Amino acid sequence: MEKHVHHICIQTNEQTRRLLTVCCRSGRLGAASYTLQTSELLILEEIMDRAPEHQIFLSLFNQIDPVKIIMDGKSQGTLISAVKKIVLNDTDDGKCKLIFVSAKDYNFEACKRRIHSLSLPNEPPHCSDEERLVFLRTVVDFSQTQTVHALGAMLRYLDLNWSNLSLNLHGKPEFLSLRRISLHDIVSIDEDTYRGLQIFSSTSHPSGFKKGARGSSREGLSLFQLFSKCSSKVGHRRMRQLFRHPTNDIETLKRRQDVIGYFIRPQSDTIMRNICTSLRFIKNVNGILAKIKALSAKAYQWKSLYNALYNVVLICEMCESVGQDCEYLEQLATYDTNKLYEMALYMNRIIDFDLSKSEGKFTVKAGVDPDLDIKKQTMASLHGLMSETAKVELERLPTFIEECTMLYMPHLGYLLGVKAWDDKLTMEEKELPNMKFMFQNNDYIHYKSKGCEELDVMIGDTYPEIVAHETRIMMRLTSILLENLHTLATVIDKCAELDCLITISKVCKEYNYVRPTLTADKVIDIKEGKHPLYLANCDNFVPNDVTCSREAGYVKILTGPNSSGKSVYMKQIGLIAFLAHVGSWVPAAAARLGALRRLHSRVRSAEPVAAHMSAFLVDLRQMSLALQEATSDSLIIIDEFGKGTSETDGLALLAACLNTYLFREEDCPHLLISTHFFNLKEFIVDTPIVQFLHLEHVVHGGRPVFLFRVAAGAGGAAGAGGAGGAACGVGGRVVRRAERVLEALATNTLPPANEKIKEKLKAITEIMKTELLAEDI
Repeated sequence: MEKHVHHICIQTNEQTRRLLTVCCRSGRLGAASYTLQTSELLILEEIMDRAPEHQIFLSLFNQIDPVKIIMDGKSQGTLISAVKKIVLNDTDDGKCKLIFVSAKDYNFEACKRRIHSLSLPNEPPHCSDEERLVFLRTVVDFSQTQTVHALGAMLRYLDLNWSNLSLNLHGKPEFLSLRRISLHDIVSIDEDTYRGLQIFSSTSHPSGFKKGARGSSREGLSLFQLFSKCSSKVGHRRMRQLFRHPTNDIETLKRRQDVIGYFIRPQSDTIMRNICTSLRFIKNVNGILAKIKALSAKAYQWKSLYNALYNVVLICEMCESVGQDCEYLEQLATYDTNKLYEMALYMNRIIDFDLSKSEGKFTVKAGVDPDLDIKKQTMASLHGLMSETAKVELERLPTFIEECTMLYMPHLGYLLGVKAWDDKLTMEEKELPNMKFMFQNNDYIHYKSKGCEELDVMIGDTYPEIVAHETRIMMRLTSILLENLHTLATVIDKCAELDCLITISKVCKEYNYVRPTLTADKVIDIKEGKHPLYLANCDNFVPNDVTCSREAGYVKILTGPNSSGKSVYMKQIGLIAFLAHVGSWVPAAAARLGALRRLHSRVRSAEPVAAHMSAFLVDLRQMSLALQEATSDSLIIIDEFGKGTSETDGLALLAACLNTYLFREEDCPHLLISTHFFNLKEFIVDTPIVQFLHLEHVVHGGRPVFLFRVAAGAGGAAGAGGAGGAACGVGGRVVRRAERVLEALATNTLPPANEKIKEKLKAITEIMKTELLAEDI
């Protein structure tokens, strides 16, 4: 009898879903995050977060990318305003929700008790309650009250809502790892700067059905898109984290530069290819182990776990031969991978991956367990035995029955299936001699015969026993894997970062980047710098220098016609500084950069409909943030601020903002300004930290030719607008007239009359006079 089973498939979103709880009191921010797919807990080391901007929270939000933010129901002040602004203005995917919970969930003592009951796989085995508390104190700093509040509230929320979050009525939340993250070393970059410098540039899905769905956005032309070519998914996710967490820790940056420098060398090509081949199999195993622990892992997930284990060990072994040349690779080489090797060996010896794939379940190899082998041999001979039993039973059946079949059903045992010999049979007609009627399914009537009873006694429930036996072996293997989870997760995290650094080295090698010199001094000195995105998309690019130091001045004011390259020049300096703080090499002939604390810009003037703000109000908001947040070790990029309002108001605002920076003198940040206010110099303080620059151009055949070369000195006002108009195809007569009007404005006189227009006006006036006189007569 052929049995048809219809499977109902529920498609789940493969995007990582994270929850985030935050607690901010007295300016100190604490937070905790939980990843539903991988059962990972993250806690934020308590940190100061200035109101009302809350840039630290915004950086954390962009790194975590949560689907839910959980907060105290009594939360007030600037943080709740910042969170609501994020949730309400989340136009990219519209995926984040704000959840308010009872203030009781944030009670400090209750939060401590929940953390004390937290069970982690890497805690010491068979330890007492006191020993567990000592272990937890090494992971959680209970003096950081805001972090304790946030972690306790997260545990409470998971306990209360686990059935809705996991769609499992009988399960409970698992915690496979607990890690701390710190933002004390982060270079603060606001979201407008990320978009304005094109570090990130997400584009919505063109389909109206998919637009706005989580994960439907794609990365457009951006710096991240240029570098997002990692071999593994964990590497790709780690690359996004690196870009969201640029650091000013010089030692960390130098270690990354060393790795990039090692893989740029031609003699490292072979080892790099081999490592990249293994990196393709590296996955976040926490999610797989969570499935295995819940007995819901598929065969391909077991195979993925084995491949990850095997290739992690392989990468560490490959680093042994080259570790002495690079400190980072030496750390990978010195990891104790014996336990990981044993785990891979156990899996290889126990699991029959080919049979597991074909049978769709965990299948043990022959020779592992003698009792299991006997059951499988019995099961293998069962098909022939059932066929023989069916032949014997057919001879005992009435002559009008020409065929029968034997089948096994759990809980019912072995049954004899007979095809119905008539369409409308009564219960009396279905009764057969020496047969017990069981049920009818479609055209087949099922009976329990003497032969079936003999099979029940002789063989029994062999298949369920095999499954139960293999499940017991699987659970013993799972316990061994979980014992070494912490080591495996640590090495995989290192491999993910290695994947990022190898990818960065490939880009650096392709476009001839150089290693920047990082220093604690306040300096930005770039020789022949280039814009990384232009360099990747065009053949000819004019490089330019910049020097911001105590001797050369911290403030650069840039003038020049439209389309002469001012914005590109300033953006390339911002991107070079950003790449240096990620640990990458930079597109320049040479570069020396001091560690920055903040990077802000006023570049992009988008007009979001949901924000109910004009372009000029957006400019003011960006400028306000740069004024309030900028410190001495910051880089501020301001592109044509003030152009969105009247000329006098724009000039006054720009001069006032610039003077605010200049009054700081030696504490003035690195400041790059482009402007068309050529008389700006008259309204700012006279100080040696200001240097005027301009973009060169020449006029050839009445049209401007832009040289895209920066030169010292302020550019002249005359002809700048005309040059831009001529470059865009505005007629020569209109441009010449504009130049005459400009000259008249400069001398406070009237421009000369246009004789052609005068003649036309005179002729029309005469016609009107003649016609009016004729009407009067």
